[in-house]
Amino acid sequence: MVLASQSPRLSPRGRFNTNVGGRRSLVQRLAVPVAVLAVIVGGVWVVSAWLWGGDVPADAVRSGPVGPKETQSEKPPTEVVVSDKPGEVVVIGEVVQAAPETPKPAPEPAAATPVQTPSSGIIGAAPGDAAPPSAASTSPIPDAGSSRAALDAALAQVDADPVRARVALTRLLEGSALPTVDRLRGYDAVNKINAVLLFSNRTLGNDPYSATYKVQPGDSLAKIAKSENLDCDWRFLQRVNGIANPNGLRVGQSLKLPKGSFHGEVRKAEYRLNIFMGEGADRVMVASYPIGLGELNSTPTGAFAVRPKSKLIDPEWRNPRTGEYFASNDPKNPIGERWIGLKGIEPHNKSFEGYGIHGTVDLDSIGQQRSMGCVRMRPGDVEVVYELITEPRSTVTIAP
Repeated sequence: MVLASQSPRLSPRGRFNTNVGGRRSLVQRLAVPVAVLAVIVGGVWVVSAWLWGGDVPADAVRSGPVGPKETQSEKPPTEVVVSDKPGEVVVIGEVVQAAPETPKPAPEPAAATPVQTPSSGIIGAAPGDAAPPSAASTSPIPDAGSSRAALDAALAQVDADPVRARVALTRLLEGSALPTVDRLRGYDAVNKINAVLLFSNRTLGNDPYSATYKVQPGDSLAKIAKSENLDCDWRFLQRVNGIANPNGLRVGQSLKLPKGSFHGEVRKAEYRLNIFMGEGADRVMVASYPIGLGELNSTPTGAFAVRPKSKLIDPEWRNPRTGEYFASNDPKNPIGERWIGLKGIEPHNKSFEGYGIHGTVDLDSIGQQRSMGCVRMRPGDVEVVYELITEPRSTVTIAP
C-alpha cells in the first residue's frame, strides 16, 4: 500500500517531481553539467573533422569557405552539355544562361601584291602558290550573275566587233553557267553574227576563218573546194557567195572561202545542234539549230564521225520496223531530203552505225523525242549542216 505522501507529484513545470523530502538526487544534480559537456565535445569533433578532412555525414550542413579537402560525394559528376542556343549551357536538364564570351578581333590579313598568274588566273597569288580552298575564284565556272554580265558585254560588241563577240559568246556557251533564257539569247546572237561572218560574201580583215579567192580559168566550185583543201561541200561556196548558177563563174571573180573544219555538238538536254569551226580552244560557234531526238531517250551519246560514203541527197528509205518503203522523190519520206550517216568512234559506241542526222516531214517533232534514235532537223537547217559536216575530218559529239 502506497501512502498519499509517497505518490509522484508534478512539478510546477508539469514534470514528475522525484525530489523526496525536498532534496535532489545526485543524478539530477549532474544532468545539466554532463549535457553541456557533451555539446562542447560534439562541436569540437565536428569542427576538427571539417578542418582536417574527416568523413562528414551526408546530412551534416556546413557553411563558410571550403576547406583544404572536399569529400567526394557518391553522386555522379554533373553532366554539362552545350545547348544549341547561343550562350546557353544545359546542366542535367536545366538551362543556365552563360556569360557571353567577348569576341576576339580577327587578325588583319597581311597585304599582298596582286599578281595575275597565267595558270590559275587568280588575283593576289604569287606564281606557283596554291589558291586558298575558300577562295571563290578557284571555281573555273563563273556564277550566273557574272556570266549574264559577260553575255551582255558580248552582245554589246555584236555590231562593233562581231569577230570578238563571236569568240566571247562561244566561250560562254561552251560552259553551263548561263540559265536557259540567256543561252537562247546567246544562240540567237551567234546566228546573227555568223549571218555576216560566215553565211555572207563579206570578209572581215580580223576574221581568221575566212579568205578571198580569185576565180581562175577552168575553175568550178567543186574544183576550188578541192584545190584549196576546204572542209565543206562545194554547195556551201555557192550559198555564201550568193551564186545562182554554179556554172556561171567568171574569171577574176572574187569568192569568199571558209577556212577550217566544221564539227557538230548535240546537246540533248537542250534539243540543240551547235556547229563549230576550228579546233580545240580556238574553235568558234557558227550556227545553232533546234533538233528532235530519239524516243525514250534512245539517241546514243559520245563522239561520232561521218560514215564513209553515207551522205545522201534525196535518199530512199525503208522503215526497219514496218518494212514500208519510201522512194527518193516521195514527199512523204519521213527522213526528208538529206541524210548524214554516223559511226561511233569510242569503245562504248563503236557498234552504232545505223544512226544519222536527217531532215523530217514531221516538223512538230522538233524539240521532241519521236525518232528511232536519229537526230531530226528542219529541212532548211539540215541542208546547211549537210554542206558543213564532211568526211573524214568532221566529228559530231552527242552529249546528254
